[in-house]
Amino acid sequence: MTRTVYLHVGSPKSGTTYLQRVLDGNRTALADQGVLVVGRDQGTRVQAALQVREDPRWEKLPADRRDQWGRLVKEIRDWSGPSAILSYELFSAASAEQAARAIGDLAGLDVHVVITARDLARSVPSAWQERLKFGLTTPLEDWKPPKAEAPRSEWGWRTTDPTSVAERWGAGLAADHVHVVTVPRSPADPTELWRRFAAACGIADAPVDLDLPRVNESLGAVGAELLRRVNERLGAPLDNSREKARWLRDTLAHRVIAPRQDQPLAMTDRQYDEAQARAEQAIATLAASGHVVHGDLDDLRATRPSGRLSGEVSDAEVLDAALDALRDLLLLWRADTTGEAGEGSASAGAATAPAGGRLRRIAQRVAAPAVDRSEEQLRRRITELEAEVAKSRALHQRVAMLQDVVTELLLPADLADGDVTGAALRTYRADSL
Repeated sequence: MTRTVYLHVGSPKSGTTYLQRVLDGNRTALADQGVLVVGRDQGTRVQAALQVREDPRWEKLPADRRDQWGRLVKEIRDWSGPSAILSYELFSAASAEQAARAIGDLAGLDVHVVITARDLARSVPSAWQERLKFGLTTPLEDWKPPKAEAPRSEWGWRTTDPTSVAERWGAGLAADHVHVVTVPRSPADPTELWRRFAAACGIADAPVDLDLPRVNESLGAVGAELLRRVNERLGAPLDNSREKARWLRDTLAHRVIAPRQDQPLAMTDRQYDEAQARAEQAIATLAASGHVVHGDLDDLRATRPSGRLSGEVSDAEVLDAALDALRDLLLLWRADTTGEAGEGSASAGAATAPAGGRLRRIAQRVAAPAVDRSEEQLRRRITELEAEVAKSRALHQRVAMLQDVVTELLLPADLADGDVTGAALRTYRADSL
């Protein structure tokens, strides 16, 4: 029976995609250690977060998907192991009342909240580009992260400032039940973020496979400006978040633009000064909070990224990127419709989609958790059957040896060989009894 629940509620752009890939990729290994990775896939966790946050998009879901949070709570309570981990970054946008209701649904369990956080200056261009993937047209120079008080903000200080998230999600918990995991400033050890997160979730000693392919979802300066200009021309039918997520974010931004070689995004003096002030305040607040810090609070200190602003990108650069995108989209469409991988893409694999087409890949992604469970069940059954076969084989061998002994004992005296009979009895006694 589940005793402890770890709710990893954010923040976005703090290594959450990497951590979720490790969790989902090691679902079976963690289950063997008594740890449940909650939610069969990311979609169920997204829908559960919409429900917890009472997001208007939740009401538009089909009726059978509107209680995903209830299903996840039941999954947690039904788990036979001692602990469960639920990870999705946009739980971080919930109000204090919404967070309290969610934690209340887990009454009787030992609930811990886990918050991942990064250098607050670098979170600014990251948040801006995420808004681009949903249709934002404001240039980076003119953009300001929404205030923490903005109730519907998913990509502003409400979600990226760990003190704001901790204040709302930790309001009804003991201070030591709120864990802050800082993203290492140095990339020298690519597994260090996982080690810190695992320690926060009580699975530091659990054996997991960290050799997983990295996914680049970040846009550079030229690619971001291209996407921003595309957004200025968009309208129906990409007029809702679901369509934008599928085509603007997943297809154009992630599969076509992100793999391009590009320069990183910069930030303005105004943006940096605000981030620097917030970072210093966050460090001081967390140091005095009593929350458990995994890592170093100095990792939150603002450092200014070197790169370019969107207004510094020339029309010629945007045109060049657009032509690359057209080519890669053509090859991507060819791969999705014919199952033949494209060749010659300069985007290092953006358009060289695996054979089988988009529908096949979607089906594989959706079915993967069930396939993993079925495969594990089959392996266990095979092991059981092999053990039964081994027992049966041993029994057959003992019966055959006994038959040999009986045959020797029943031979007429003039045909019996005492040495052979003695040897048969000794062998049977040694190997079968």
